[in-house]
Formats: sequence, structure tokens, C-alpha cells
Amino acid sequence: MKDLTFDEENSKFNVRVAVLVEHNDKLLTQNENDNYWLIGGRIHQGEDSKQAVLREIKEELCYDVTDQDSLKLNFICENFFMWDTIPCHEILFIYRLILSDDSELIKKDGFKCGDNPRFVEKWVDFDELKHVNLVPRFIPEYIRKRDFKHCIIRNDKILD
Repeated sequence: MKDLTFDEENSKFNVRVAVLVEHNDKLLTQNENDNYWLIGGRIHQGEDSKQAVLREIKEELCYDVTDQDSLKLNFICENFFMWDTIPCHEILFIYRLILSDDSELIKKDGFKCGDNPRFVEKWVDFDELKHVNLVPRFIPEYIRKRDFKHCIIRNDKILD
């Protein structure tokens, strides 16, 4: 399927999903060297954001969300940033997945599963998130908040 990405001559537009996978005040991240990202990717044409996030969880974590897990939309972000010299506009749906206590995923750390072999999946304590290079950068400040938030992000700063 085709990703919802549109490249113009001097700009780029993406529609993406990401997920805060958490258990007991720890966040599962994708790690490469000193960089950390949320699990996620681009939405495909014809796919809604929930279908996309479930697909990305399966692809990147080799995990099927169960009825015992809690998956809810937590943020919708309008993100404006530069990718090298290209201005980008992105609509990002961030879900929150709270894993059940019997999830097999909570027992794994430092593992590789997904479609990008560069990444290692790594658990990070909420309190440590402010000390790592996590993208999106606002997550450490908002990780403990459960209420829905719409945000606009320009150059890594949240505008309320």
C-alpha cells in the first residue's frame, strides 16, 4: 500500500501514527545509538489511524494487541519541522498502549524485531526520559498526563 506522504518540490507532508507503549511507568522506545523514538510509522492510503497503529505495533514489535491491553488515542499533533533543508508538515496521531501485567512484551528488553534492523527496542523509565534524546521532544513533559491533547509543534516546541 502507498504511504500518506506527499513530496513537493521544496516541501514534504506526512500523515503518521506513533504509540506510547507503557507498563509500570516505563516506555518502550526504539533506540539507535543515543537516539530514541516512539514506535510508529506512516499511515497507508485507505487505512485509519487505529488500523495503522495496530499494524505498526505488529510490524515493529512482533506483538498483537490483546483485549486486556488498553489502546487509546492520546495526542493529535500538527508538527512543523525541517528535515535537512526540506520543510515538513506532519499530522501525527499518538496512541497510548498500556500493557497488561501478563503481556509477553513487558519481559523483553534490548530486542530487535521490526522491519528496521538498525533499531533496538528498549524500555526507559519515565523519570529518565528527560535525560535521553527522545523524539517527539515533548513526550517527557506529558508522559504522565492521560487526558487527550491536541498540539501544534514548531521546531520541537509545543505551542498551546
